[in-house]
Amino acid sequence: MQAYNKSDLENYFLAEEAKKLYQKKFLSKEQLQNIFAQLVQLKSNSNIFFRIGFFFLGSFLISTIISAFGLVLFPLISEDFEFIFFFYAIVAYIGLEVLVNMKFFRHGLDDAFVLTSQISFSIGIGILTEAILPVLITMLVLGLFFAIRFINTISAVIAFIGLVGIFFNLIVEHDVMPKFYLSFVGLILAILVYFFIVHLAKNQNYYPYFKTFDTIRIVSLLLGYLSMNYLVVRELSQSLMNLEITNKSDVPLAFVFYGLTFLIPLLYFFLGIQWKDKLVLYTGLATLAFGFYSIRHYYYFFPIEYVMVISGILLFGLAYLIIQQLKNKTEGVTFQPDRDSDDSLLFNAQAVLSLANATTSAPTQTNPMDFGGGGFSGGGAGEKF
Repeated sequence: MQAYNKSDLENYFLAEEAKKLYQKKFLSKEQLQNIFAQLVQLKSNSNIFFRIGFFFLGSFLISTIISAFGLVLFPLISEDFEFIFFFYAIVAYIGLEVLVNMKFFRHGLDDAFVLTSQISFSIGIGILTEAILPVLITMLVLGLFFAIRFINTISAVIAFIGLVGIFFNLIVEHDVMPKFYLSFVGLILAILVYFFIVHLAKNQNYYPYFKTFDTIRIVSLLLGYLSMNYLVVRELSQSLMNLEITNKSDVPLAFVFYGLTFLIPLLYFFLGIQWKDKLVLYTGLATLAFGFYSIRHYYYFFPIEYVMVISGILLFGLAYLIIQQLKNKTEGVTFQPDRDSDDSLLFNAQAVLSLANATTSAPTQTNPMDFGGGGFSGGGAGEKF
């Protein structure tokens, strides 16, 4: 099912692990160079900015190819123009397979062909069926196919959006159940996807997909929080259920959404510490900040300067308590500096400060014995022959 050679993937991920060990000071630069010299590398870009640049270059390349075919095909097709998008999807897929044979992997060029193929095919399905549900099903199926075959994280996210969209469309457009349960369906779906991904990540045979698993875990956590966030629930209630919310009325079960707007981020935060999982921890911090924004979007308890001061005091107190809990830990989530942090500048600064503060001058050696002329204990040779 995978498009890449197994040994090439093993070499790529071995090189990635070697980079991590080098950053954490377990390997020297010479050892890292020796490892890279022994491994046949795939053509990839670890720098996100280079990868984005090649993505735009690949988009320009595929648009040029599509334009060239369009000049020939548009005059021949008058009404069935939706098939043009299927043809574009096929062309992009063929180009992707060519790039895979040329050993491009997470390079940027291949990402452009992956997205073009999926988006073109989905647009063709939308024009052909004139319905959103077939498009969402196409996003789910193609996203899974491209994510598994080409180990593409963006395709996995597209598949996740398609899955969530299918459930939401069935509830909103096809009235499978009352729209009131939409938030709870989103929460349940997020929980199921998250723990399913965690179960898959325990299998070491799926190591090429670990980054993809981490990304899906993050979007699952975000979906679970946004499904219960008061701002999101209130806006969706007004647009989907035609509720008129005034100062004397609120959404149904408003107290539940008020509480979960802050309880879910705190749950993420403490689970991240307990599970020693930075992704869950950082997601908790981000959702907690959005929770404060969500409440303040509707209720202005204090002026903005008071809110900033109070938030700073609370964050300082929370940081102090966390530091006290983590400062003596040596593994997992700790307050100790990471081994891969670049502390050479700190060491150099310490050395400079030590030299600058040194006030004791270097001792000079003096010899009390003057040779020549017998100046020390008894007769000696004179200075003249």
